Amino acid sequence: MDSCCNRRNFLKVGVLGATGGLSLLEWLAVRAQAAPSGRPAAESVVLIWFGGGPSHIDTFDPKPEAPAEIRGPFKAISTNVPGIQLCEHLPRMARIMDKFALIRSVTTPLADHGLGTQLLQTGYPPLPAFDVPSYGSIVSKLLGNRGGSLPPYVCLTEGLIGSGAGFLGASLNPFTPGGGDELHGPKQITPERADRRRAFRASVDAGYSEIEQANDYVKAVGKFYDQAFTLISSPEARAALDVKREPKAAKDAYGPMGEQLLLARRLLEGGVRFVTVGLGGWDTHSDNFGTLTKQLPGVDQAIAAFLGDLEQRGLLEKTLVLMTGEFGRTPGINGNAGRDHYSKVFSMAVAGAGVKGGRVVGSSDKHGAEVQSRPVTASDIAATIYDRLGVDYRQSVESPEGVRTMLSRDGKPVHELF
Repeated sequence: MDSCCNRRNFLKVGVLGATGGLSLLEWLAVRAQAAPSGRPAAESVVLIWFGGGPSHIDTFDPKPEAPAEIRGPFKAISTNVPGIQLCEHLPRMARIMDKFALIRSVTTPLADHGLGTQLLQTGYPPLPAFDVPSYGSIVSKLLGNRGGSLPPYVCLTEGLIGSGAGFLGASLNPFTPGGGDELHGPKQITPERADRRRAFRASVDAGYSEIEQANDYVKAVGKFYDQAFTLISSPEARAALDVKREPKAAKDAYGPMGEQLLLARRLLEGGVRFVTVGLGGWDTHSDNFGTLTKQLPGVDQAIAAFLGDLEQRGLLEKTLVLMTGEFGRTPGINGNAGRDHYSKVFSMAVAGAGVKGGRVVGSSDKHGAEVQSRPVTASDIAATIYDRLGVDYRQSVESPEGVRTMLSRDGKPVHELF
């Protein structure tokens, strides 16, 4: 065979399968991006949680050619990236499609709110008598915060299933602020009085050190007390949690549904490593389209403002942002004009930390009912999060009983995003 042909074949490597071949230089660049460099691509993660499970067809994966009973009444609109369409109620996100990527082939076996949430918050399905830690708790344990007095892991949705520390212990549970006002403390408690209370508590604790060392709950309470004192006594922490300090123009840009995302940005600036933001209301078994007509514009405004704000402040390049719920919704519309739970295939959006904007990974079939190409599992998502943070996703954490659990079992990072 002609050696010239051999060289041409070598210089055109089909690395990404259906997406076409890459030149050797492009392939080497991809390998360099994927390889550990000693410097993690992300310093922080923001998980925007669409609790209830949004319809993929009515958000990130419209099917304009499908029959009406599947595509629904919403139209698909073009984005600023040729060939990619979104739902008509996401015009702001459509205008910044080049700033984020889509995975249209997420698939799990759990179409249940609690089970699916647990799976997507940890990378593991619920296991009997074995509470697997959340991404945020593991990141908190392994990496801590990035400096400052704020805790490394903040969850802005209280009681979110799967968001806790599991077998790692209560001290690694997320901090869940109520809005910031509680950090100012009672007005009658002066800083001097608070210091005296802390000193008194320390002297009492000293007599119970053996009990404290033997009891995880007692140790956690002690750690929480110390964290609370640090937060109350830290002007920087109080400032980060006080969205009221934001100018009116910033609040208006984020819109009525964007306060938690505005707070998330402030937390990132304050050194928080992992922030979970809840934007719920997606459990649309009935009146799916009426609900989404009201819901989507606010979410669209908030997310577009958030991504733009992070980019303008230089935070997007070092923050991995993921947008997903516990599953999608059925392709078929039920008798109540709703869509039901569906986990065979659904979508998520990803931005920041090296994500190549305007890219689509995987696909669903013409009716949004099955994965057509490149299935992505919850384990793959977990591996991607840890890998971006420079954490070896193949390492294990150990429970108090001595059971070792890999951070991502059988998962691999979704390198096509980057």
